[in-house]
Amino acid sequence: MTNLMKDLNIALVMFDGAEEQDVVGPWEMFWWGTTFDGLPEDKDVTEDNFSYTFNNVSRKLPNVFTVAPTTDPTTMSSGMRFLADYTFANAPAANVVVVPGGEGARDTAKLKANGTLDYIHKLGTQKDCKYVMSVCTGSFVLGHAGLLDGIHCTTYMNQYNRFAREIPSAKLVRDTSINFVQDGKHLTSNGPCSGLATSLRLVEDHVGTRKKDKLRELLSFVYPTAKGLILDNGSLTEHNV
Repeated sequence: MTNLMKDLNIALVMFDGAEEQDVVGPWEMFWWGTTFDGLPEDKDVTEDNFSYTFNNVSRKLPNVFTVAPTTDPTTMSSGMRFLADYTFANAPAANVVVVPGGEGARDTAKLKANGTLDYIHKLGTQKDCKYVMSVCTGSFVLGHAGLLDGIHCTTYMNQYNRFAREIPSAKLVRDTSINFVQDGKHLTSNGPCSGLATSLRLVEDHVGTRKKDKLRELLSFVYPTAKGLILDNGSLTEHNV
């Protein structure tokens, strides 16, 4: 049976001080990936079917949504104000959780008090969870939610020492040249723009390299080469997306 992006119900978590790009970048990748689910595996995207699909698809796809402690305006790390689709209390079921970084990711006490850590832990530990992903310092949030114990992971390259102090149970990979680390269902990334590469890797892992390459071309994600490390048979191996 062929995997489809629409089989993934993707919850993109937001909170005060979350980094905008960490939410918008993955949203775009997963939205486009789902939009082009039905394109033939062995054919490139033509101008005609691109125009037809783009002009006829609903703007809002049911399998990609944002969730936050409240649906009141959330002020993001660089000052933009976002509205979440759902609160933790009324969000639909999800089998993928994506966690941003930003200055708000530092406020562990607030994230615990407003239910963010509990929600992330719940999704990341449920039996049908397909992927747990963070962008930039979102890995701190995953760690404090108890999801990185014994997991190979990375974080924003200027935060290695703080991460090692705060999340000592994780297996931190210190490599400034990589965009992401994948250890099974866990994908963690470097800085905000690395969220695009990490999202591409998730797409590739779920629906295959051919569809990932189509998405990469459609979005002109052509430079620089995005690189990550994937845990395979106990060893981390380099992988380009």
